[in-house]
Amino acid sequence: MTLIFGYLFYYFSALIGHSVGYHRYFSHRNFTTNKIVEIVMLFFGLICGGRSPLMWAAVHRMHHSKSDTDEDPHSPLFVGAWKVLTSRFKVNYIPRKYLVDLLKNPRVMFFHRYGKYIHIVYAVAFLLLGIEYFLIFVVIPFVLAWFSFGFLNYFAHCRGGPTNVIWLNLFAPGEAWHETHHKFPRANSLHKFDIAGFIIEKILIRTKPSS
Repeated sequence: MTLIFGYLFYYFSALIGHSVGYHRYFSHRNFTTNKIVEIVMLFFGLICGGRSPLMWAAVHRMHHSKSDTDEDPHSPLFVGAWKVLTSRFKVNYIPRKYLVDLLKNPRVMFFHRYGKYIHIVYAVAFLLLGIEYFLIFVVIPFVLAWFSFGFLNYFAHCRGGPTNVIWLNLFAPGEAWHETHHKFPRANSLHKFDIAGFIIEKILIRTKPSS
């Protein structure tokens, strides 16, 4: 049961934090929302392995700009399959043009600077509650995210171009329609069964935007 609950919590966290938050909101600016929703998305993105939202979004923008070339930061054809599958690729330099709007967002910068401390406090709190809670809410989400988005970066690009790989939705919620996303990066919804798109269109775009 620990694994099941851990997976379900990971899935929810990755959906809100990564697919909706880090990806479609902070990287692509697909929709507008308020500051509270931003913080919620940043928090869930952090606890399921996203680390710095500033770096995550900037690297993703580089990926779109240089997709499937030797300048793509996580192309399996150029970086190497193992490094991409295990999310161990490194980016040594990010041009400022990929960062400039993110640097102006104080919530992004707060999580960039203090995210690791927030994650440590979060992890210690659940460890004090018990090892099972620690596994469900800390370890399993972090490990699953590490490999799941590695699977996405590899299997959705290992053929030399972006590809839709439906089974990836089991690990990277809402991200399996990867070819569609590259064709329409500003689309809120990528498929009629896109749960991330449903959340954006039916819930988030109806919230009051930040001023």
